[in-house]
Amino acid sequence: MSRNFILAIMLGTVVFLGIYLVWTTWVNPRPTVAESASAVANPTVNPNITIVPSTLNKEGVPSKAGSLALTQTMTGTQALAEFAQLHGKGFDLLTGYMAHYGKDEALLWVGQAKDDKAAIDMVAQMAEKIGPDNAMFKDLNELNISGRRLFTATGQGQQHFFYAVNDKIVWLAASPEQGADALHSLWSAVR
Repeated sequence: MSRNFILAIMLGTVVFLGIYLVWTTWVNPRPTVAESASAVANPTVNPNITIVPSTLNKEGVPSKAGSLALTQTMTGTQALAEFAQLHGKGFDLLTGYMAHYGKDEALLWVGQAKDDKAAIDMVAQMAEKIGPDNAMFKDLNELNISGRRLFTATGQGQQHFFYAVNDKIVWLAASPEQGADALHSLWSAVR
């Protein structure tokens, strides 16, 4: 009885493996590495996305964030005082501005550091302070887009994006509906 039992188990295993191989090879094959690589190399572009860079007003502030119009601006020492109130000391900025868009649907902070390296270091410090266990911000992610290190997070019902570009530190807080559109329009406007 034990010999027949073992033979039955072996036969069942062989039949199962045979069916599995037929199924995965001919009926429902997995894509090959070449097929997977070509899908990544040639992504489909969403034809409904139109990126329109924002123009700058006479103060050098973007006039729009996506479809949202500029409604309020704070520049110079007034903006630096606001930055210091939000972040405390430790951010050595030369100048900057805050800009409100729409009905408080987006808020842009831009600070100017002494040089490019200082801006990159400040952004890294901001990401480190947020970290994974921050009570105010969640889901901190880092992306590399066009050679720029972009951080994203969620918090206070908004999407937050921050990055360095040249000697500038950029922080955008926007409603989830406006976030991506606002970021796209500001990406090349703030230099």
